[in-house]
Amino acid sequence: MRSKLIIVLIFLIPSTLTFGQITITGSILSEEDSTGLPGVSIIEFGTSNSVLADLNGDYKITVSDSASFLEFSFVGYVTRKVPINGQTVINTSLKPYIIYEAFDQKIGVYLQSGVVNIPFGARFYYITPVVDPLSVGFQVDYLTDFELNEKLSASLSLSRYRIIIADWYIYNSVNLNYRKFSISNTIDLNSYSIENYARVNSQKIILGLSKFQFSHDNKDSSTKYGLIAGFEKEFQKLNYLTLTSKLGIYKETIEYDLRIDIPIKRVNTFINLNKIDDYQEIMIGIGFKTYYYYRYQKNANKY
Repeated sequence: MRSKLIIVLIFLIPSTLTFGQITITGSILSEEDSTGLPGVSIIEFGTSNSVLADLNGDYKITVSDSASFLEFSFVGYVTRKVPINGQTVINTSLKPYIIYEAFDQKIGVYLQSGVVNIPFGARFYYITPVVDPLSVGFQVDYLTDFELNEKLSASLSLSRYRIIIADWYIYNSVNLNYRKFSISNTIDLNSYSIENYARVNSQKIILGLSKFQFSHDNKDSSTKYGLIAGFEKEFQKLNYLTLTSKLGIYKETIEYDLRIDIPIKRVNTFINLNKIDDYQEIMIGIGFKTYYYYRYQKNANKY
């Protein structure tokens, strides 16, 4: 009698162990090239039960019949949860995780004042996402005293293009600038320039060419061509405070431009000194910048 009971138990134990479990098999492909992904982690969601996909991206896992999801994860790919719903074969795919450099996507609005001549003004700028590997930005400034004095500045920038020199990558940006201002019917200036900013470590070397038409005290205007040289330095330990210094060197004329940007989180303040001959202006501004994502970027790393 005892031997019969033992035999019955031997047959019942395996069936008891497998009761309430299901075995699921399948394959995981890369959405990028439709090849199998080896080493993908497959987890019974909410438990520590897991397996790894083989070299072909195939897997086999036994889960409880109450399990609701399988979670598929792999370094460099977006984690995906797939409902089980009683299925015994689950094939799926993973897409590469995309990193968007949001610090290159900015919108900024400033209020600013020229302390000496043009007390009221504003600035707006916008920078696009990086696209292999270029980003485009534009900026517009306008200041006035609502009487005789006004200044308009506009610039278009092409940034993050790179030059390779002896296996070194030098990242650059090019600014195309236009300025027009008139002061009390005594100064009238139109200026065009192209400037290249070459990043070297934490600073940028600035070189460019400029043309401006300048008249003073109602005299005939003169056209001058010159060289622009300067540098831009970021101080990381000072919350990325930035110092920019430029010289415009023309025949019989030198233009000085000194700027300090002081960021505090998303709020940014700046002080700008500009001097040409006996014209000078001290500009003070405060504004904010924000980063943004387009909808396709927000959804890129979701299923």
